Amino acid sequence: MPATDKLLTKTEGSIAHLLLNNAARLNALDHEMLLDIERCFAEWERKSAITVVVLGPASDRAFCVGADIEVLSRMNEQSMQAWELLGNRVLDRIESSPLISVASIPGYALGGGLTLAAACDFRICAADAILGQPEIGLGWIPGWGGVARLSRLIGIGRAKELCMTGRRITAQEGELAGLVNRVVDADQLSVKSAEFASELASQDRAALRGIKVLAESQVSGVAAHSFDGLLNASLLHNERAQAAVAKFLARKKT
Repeated sequence: MPATDKLLTKTEGSIAHLLLNNAARLNALDHEMLLDIERCFAEWERKSAITVVVLGPASDRAFCVGADIEVLSRMNEQSMQAWELLGNRVLDRIESSPLISVASIPGYALGGGLTLAAACDFRICAADAILGQPEIGLGWIPGWGGVARLSRLIGIGRAKELCMTGRRITAQEGELAGLVNRVVDADQLSVKSAEFASELASQDRAALRGIKVLAESQVSGVAAHSFDGLLNASLLHNERAQAAVAKFLARKKT
């Protein structure tokens, strides 16, 4: 599927693994890598067998340090705008995808790397991971919707602080802020990420996707309640749901 060797993939049942493989540059992203990520999601969305994607690095030195600064430094205004549009398109694809995405984060997740993780549904961090948006130090701002994505996850005040100071935070600080879902021992990151992905993949696919749509949408109030009702009505006679309800009722009678 990928066009370059900077991205590796494997599938295990209903779980796909997408591994950034540009370790020499701490998984700094380039055009080819972004396009390959987009291609992978498009392909897996077409395969009904895949429910969850685990996005992580092929080595544990770093998750991703964002865009390749050397590449950016050679861009003009027009190519920079094209780069931003591409990054936004790919991360929006991850965020809105019916697939459930889990970012597995060792080492550094900085700049566009943290924004990539923020586009995923969940973030599991090694205890020694370092997170941050250092763009301000170069006189830039986080691209690819970084400020807005962070604001939705941790609130406007915290997002502005991270982006305006460029301060790096630990995985534990990220968990307290609501940016990180789970912090695990570094040597257990792969195992714990796989276990979490398996837990998700064991759930009803339609229900998972319905929850994601509601969580990511701007629907609120009465409209949201109506959407809940319509979705649950469609799930009510789902074969898996009926079997689960029957099992629950049988257990109550014993």
